[in-house]
Amino acid sequence: MSDDAQNLKEARPVGPRRRLPANRQMAQPAQDDRVEAEPAPDVSPAKEVAPRRSAPVQMIVDDVIEEPVAPAVEPAEAPAAGPADRPDFDFPKSINETLRLVDQAWAAFRAAVERFPSERMDERLTEKGWTRKQMLAHVAAWHDLTADRLVALVNTGHVAPFDQDTDAFNAAVARRAVGKTLGEILKDMDGTFTRLRRQMARLTDAQLAEDDWFAAFVIGGNTYGHYDEHRADLQASGGSGARARR
Repeated sequence: MSDDAQNLKEARPVGPRRRLPANRQMAQPAQDDRVEAEPAPDVSPAKEVAPRRSAPVQMIVDDVIEEPVAPAVEPAEAPAAGPADRPDFDFPKSINETLRLVDQAWAAFRAAVERFPSERMDERLTEKGWTRKQMLAHVAAWHDLTADRLVALVNTGHVAPFDQDTDAFNAAVARRAVGKTLGEILKDMDGTFTRLRRQMARLTDAQLAEDDWFAAFVIGGNTYGHYDEHRADLQASGGSGARARR
């Protein structure tokens, strides 16, 4: 045997370099592969992921369940927020008392109008606001609207809702007043009050209390309460201007 052959024969055993006995290197390759491959299917860390992820998932579910709990308390308070439950003023609880208070407030307001110099009725209450003449037209318009709503109360048992935009309604009244004289506006104001009082006198105490005293609130807000709001507008120094009615 040549030296080259001898060298080749000695170089073939490669088992020691793979840290396996030479006699097992070729005889059990499949077993060796299984020994090395067995840890791979064991994915116990991956199986443990589910339990660790289940806690955040449960917390998310809990949050979703708890969120509606706080808002659910608010709707229960909503019915108590009606206009008559928290009025801007104290109102009478009978028609006779209502008429008495309205008559007194109207007499005082009308007298203040008469005392105010007519030549100053075209002065603006604010730099870009209404004139006093427009303010009086505004009072008359809400007289008339309130009378219409009381007619609906007598006919249907409920006060008709005010479904218009308040600012747009007031602005339209102010525009119409520009083309009227003071005498025409005072005539409108007196006439609308007379009509409103006649409709108030038709009501019963039970109708006044209907819908949690809503009629009483509407009447007060557009008569004695309204006159009080505009009392300062009839002073020589001016006033605060118009406010929204309901």
